[in-house]
Amino acid sequence: MERSKQILCIDPEPDELRIVALLNRQGIAATLTEIAREEALDDAFANPGWWDLILCDAGSFASLGVEARVGSHKADLDASVVLVRSPDARFSPDVGFRRGAADVVQRGDMAHLLMVCERELNACAARKALRSSQTGAGSNGQGPKPALIIPVINDFGKMPRNSLAERPLSEGGLPAGGDCEPGETEARIRALIEADGLVLEFQPIVSVQANEGYRGMFEALVRLKDERGQLLFPDEFLPILARAGWLGRVDLWIFRRVLATLEEIQRAGHPNAVIFVNLATSTLNDDDLVKALGTFASAARLSPGSLVVEVHKAAFDTAPDGVRQLSERLGTRHHGLLVEDLRLDDGPFLDRFHELITHVKLDRQVTDDLVAGRVTQRDLADLVQRARREGIQVIALAVENVELLPRLFNAGVDAIQGHFVSLPSPELVYPGVQRVEASSLFGGPFAGGTSL
Repeated sequence: MERSKQILCIDPEPDELRIVALLNRQGIAATLTEIAREEALDDAFANPGWWDLILCDAGSFASLGVEARVGSHKADLDASVVLVRSPDARFSPDVGFRRGAADVVQRGDMAHLLMVCERELNACAARKALRSSQTGAGSNGQGPKPALIIPVINDFGKMPRNSLAERPLSEGGLPAGGDCEPGETEARIRALIEADGLVLEFQPIVSVQANEGYRGMFEALVRLKDERGQLLFPDEFLPILARAGWLGRVDLWIFRRVLATLEEIQRAGHPNAVIFVNLATSTLNDDDLVKALGTFASAARLSPGSLVVEVHKAAFDTAPDGVRQLSERLGTRHHGLLVEDLRLDDGPFLDRFHELITHVKLDRQVTDDLVAGRVTQRDLADLVQRARREGIQVIALAVENVELLPRLFNAGVDAIQGHFVSLPSPELVYPGVQRVEASSLFGGPFAGGTSL
């Protein structure tokens, strides 16, 4: 039976004391220990590994000596520190991050606090599992240990936007929807777009291998605001755009906005930022659009390798010339091309097209099969090693729980994307990360086997 999560609550208000009941309703057994006096902190930090989460009043973080104790026990502390501030306090998440906290939540916003607590309890479980893996793997101490990067907070500072990035699609208008009059649904979608309803959200892609230069990566995800200001997701409007012949125009708008946004954040002091952007296969079949995309990418003042274009695997069969032309244009600035939907039996595909590809994203079914035990960690590792021999990075999609993290790391996956890492956001909000030394790739309790 899993032990109850241990939460240390320092100088709390009544709202924070409710968090245990809220977690219990989510199926998370938790126990809260309340401390309001500085002299009790020494006893609380005598065994730092006992705690799974530390909640602390933001004003008391320094005044009670919590900040100093967290810093002195950093090597042995798996728990995240979450600060709770009063509504009138000027204590932002980036300030908290620089002082050792995972996040800062406004007092009274219990939905936000509950979400942050669930996330940080998951992150702590990952750290404890990896610490156990390191100590139980029987390392012989020879050579450097591989390390895993895990996300621990949900704020990396809001980045400014360029005015060009905010330019509405309606300035250029949409082409006519073919030879026939659009139906009622098409007319509605068109009206929403021409009312500047298209917006982008950004979801982090987090590296889990710490043996290479670390870069902050995001995928740009398109959304459409409806008449009430609610966001429609791609499967609710992209098929309509495809039927009406508008995808190319929309892809071009998204592409230019991503370039402008990336230029701006790199000028603002984040030269290592990387944005992944999707293109429809129909766009790759339009020679003029492919040339325009290549020209815009070449002309943008971007750091080398900071733009990655995502295409579906099927495009290599249905739009081979467009794929090759785009890959070559991106390559002139060392930008990348990512193939989506990769499955475990796609080794021959990698052998055939490796010179065009810099990244692959695993089909979400691979992740589901790994969780369900239909494939093993070794099966995935074989594909990852095949990709790495060709210099291709592997990203796992739909990572939604902490149990997957060590399996993907041990299989050699380079990066992960999913709600466990971070939800999409209209701002470029990136998780803070923590480097954790890990065992050898196939050692310890996460070793490959039929159970994985």
